[in-house]
Amino acid sequence: MARKPVELKALEKAIGYTFKSRELMERALTHASVRGSGAPRADNERLEFVGDRVLGLAIAEVLSKAFPDAREGELAARYNRLVRGQTCAAVGRQIDVGKSLILSDSEADSGGREKDTILADAVEALLGAVFLESGFDKARAVVLHLCNYHMYPSPMAARDAKSE
Repeated sequence: MARKPVELKALEKAIGYTFKSRELMERALTHASVRGSGAPRADNERLEFVGDRVLGLAIAEVLSKAFPDAREGELAARYNRLVRGQTCAAVGRQIDVGKSLILSDSEADSGGREKDTILADAVEALLGAVFLESGFDKARAVVLHLCNYHMYPSPMAARDAKSE
């Protein structure tokens, strides 16, 4: 289950951040399915929890600065589109995180490297890992690096279920 350093280096380049702790990065990439395979690894669920909050705060901050005249409803629509799982999964595909995931054999065989939820969780876990290792400023920079492409389309272009 060990990843090649080349794959991890490519992922670090894609997210715009180099980890000091290879162990922390690997934990961010380790899916919960590995728990049942007898491996002693910690999975990425706790890092995903932290990363979800980092993502939310960073997006709220950048939207409030980028759109100073926007009403709360417009900001909320933009925010919801940027932090939803589909967008995080799209970012995961963009940075090709799937090839670096550490999955159980059964999850890998069932297409886990392409599942939206697994990709989205891994992106959030990476953000959580960056935050824990280097703080909010570095994590915000990674969020901006990863989400810049998704930041400026019309907020009505892809409404989420909560807004509907």
